[in-house]
Amino acid sequence: MQAGRIYRLSLMSFPAALFLALPVHAGVAEREPPPAELWIFVIGIAALSWVMACRRWWLPLAVWLPTALFVASLVADFADPVIGPAVREELGLAYVLQADLAGALMLVVPLMLANIRFSRKD
Repeated sequence: MQAGRIYRLSLMSFPAALFLALPVHAGVAEREPPPAELWIFVIGIAALSWVMACRRWWLPLAVWLPTALFVASLVADFADPVIGPAVREELGLAYVLQADLAGALMLVVPLMLANIRFSRKD
């Protein structure tokens, strides 16, 4: 009786497992953020860092860590020996350069605003 219940549970969980595995069949381009989204992130992080720097000089540093983790995951995809060439083939070299530039700005702007505010501390 117990074995029948386990068998029935495994049959019920099989469609759920297939549903969870569906994104695996997507191409590489679907997993990367579009360029417009990257630039919206840059503008949002810059605005948030500026507002935070107006309150305290060190507050933009709180934005920097999650931003650095996001940019590291983005760049890690480009550096991967399997995913990197697939991204360059599907999205083109211009996307990779644009994502690198947006990532660099996302990393530099909070540090720059914190430094400006720290040096002008009243």
